[in-house]
Amino acid sequence: MAAQFRQAGLKKHQLIDPEENLEGRMCVKHDKLLELFCKTDQVCVCIHCTYSDHKTHDVVPLKEEYEGKKAELGKTEAEIQQMIQKRRLKIQEMNRSVELSKEGADREIADGVQVFTALKESIERSQAELIDTIKEKQRETEEQAEGFIKELEQEISELKKRSSEVEQLSCSEDQLHLLQ
Repeated sequence: MAAQFRQAGLKKHQLIDPEENLEGRMCVKHDKLLELFCKTDQVCVCIHCTYSDHKTHDVVPLKEEYEGKKAELGKTEAEIQQMIQKRRLKIQEMNRSVELSKEGADREIADGVQVFTALKESIERSQAELIDTIKEKQRETEEQAEGFIKELEQEISELKKRSSEVEQLSCSEDQLHLLQ
């Protein structure tokens, strides 16, 4: 490289990074370095190609096209990042929406449980009152029946006493006693 700078003709020569794949950078038709870009055909060309196959085409230096493409890619990357950000915001919105929905559902469940608990307690109270009323009626019925039974037993006792008296009288031979 030092030898290149010593020669007068090479002092203005621009150095480029050495390429590993130099054959891929050479024109297969003219065996010259591909340093131009044909916009018409969208291919890299050498200086000799511009005098033949690409004579009337729109040809620019490779670096110019490279810078343009790089700027375009930068713009595309910025757009992609913006789309990613928009989607992330949508995800956050959806997560917040789901969270709000869950909070609402939890509130509705709590309200529903409260209503049904109150309803259940009311039904249980009504059931207990019904059972108490039925038991009270049954107790009154049993007391009434016991009263009737006592009366009937009293009547049976009196009737037995009378029956005994009647039997004694019927067995009596004393006419006067029987008729009195």
